[in-house]
Amino acid sequence: MKTMKKVISVALVGVMMMSLAGCAKKIESIRLKDFKSALETVIDEDDYTATDSNVYYYGDDFFIECYKQDDEDDAADTWEDILDSYNDMVDDKKFDGSYRMVNTDTFGYILLKGDCDDKHFLEDISNVYFLESGRNYYYGGIFWVEDEIIVVMTTKDKDSNRDDINTILNEMGYPKP
Repeated sequence: MKTMKKVISVALVGVMMMSLAGCAKKIESIRLKDFKSALETVIDEDDYTATDSNVYYYGDDFFIECYKQDDEDDAADTWEDILDSYNDMVDDKKFDGSYRMVNTDTFGYILLKGDCDDKHFLEDISNVYFLESGRNYYYGGIFWVEDEIIVVMTTKDKDSNRDDINTILNEMGYPKP
């Protein structure tokens, strides 16, 4: 009887581990042209900036950017900086809401939905500061794959803003918060 209980327990733990591993949705690299197309589902073409290596839109309570780094190593280094900043924010209990972090050898993402009082959280990926003082709302995600860092985030707790973020992420095939 004891042996049977151990076997069942080990089997259940194995099933739980496999189900958790399956929850991490793999993300694929996105071409700048496809990122622009996804962005244009909610933002007018004239309202964002595009270069050979970057597409971004800052404003109207949004921070949306696809940045191609020089190579995969540079992107991985930037991702490590973002993870450090994210972990500091969570460890210091400066985020109140739901969050999910996936980090593998080939891709990673952080999904956020809630209030934050860490002014420096997004500083590692941009010079944009949302927080002047007090708390700020984040809804969206930060993604790393190959040589890209992608941010699709709103900073206002409005249904229409969350809907816009979800629309862009759906177009890209990326997970939502």
